[in-house]
Amino acid sequence: MNPGARLGGAALFVAAVAAAAALVHFAIVLLVPVVASHDAYARLAELGPPGATVALPRGAPGEKRFPWADPAIAASVCRFDLSAGPVRVKAPIGRAGFASISFHTRRGAVFYALTDRAAAHGWMEAVVVTPAQLRVLVAHDDEDNPTQDLRVPSPTVEGFVVMRAFSELPSLYEAASQQVQMMTCATEPPP
Repeated sequence: MNPGARLGGAALFVAAVAAAAALVHFAIVLLVPVVASHDAYARLAELGPPGATVALPRGAPGEKRFPWADPAIAASVCRFDLSAGPVRVKAPIGRAGFASISFHTRRGAVFYALTDRAAAHGWMEAVVVTPAQLRVLVAHDDEDNPTQDLRVPSPTVEGFVVMRAFSELPSLYEAASQQVQMMTCATEPPP
């Protein structure tokens, strides 16, 4: 065998090993969130029942439960369970320079988000529904008087909503913290 053929065979072998390693890595990265037992939802379940708004601890270097949080951001969370009906989420806007709510699946994937720019009359508001509940709501809508509700279809029955408010100065953190604790998640009766 000549040296060129050996070099070509070695390059092909290295390329095949690299491709196989990349595929294994990609598969593991996708599987870890599915098989993780102590995911974000499980950590949030320890803080309170579904429907209850719970303030998250302020970001700090020693914080273990929710690491890498920004100490200038006040946050609260509420878990939802759509098996009893749609959930109305209301969150106030306040003096903070920025406020947002994000909707997450049970596994933590964000499926919708709102900022304070979408607020009407000082509140960010949305109704979280399953696709089946959305069809029922649409079927009961009055064509002459359309609903003003923002309906957010959730890909999972269980999930959580996170509200965040930015405090521009350390002295404003308490006001931002009070603002995020005013978020509500209430189950509504089905139509």
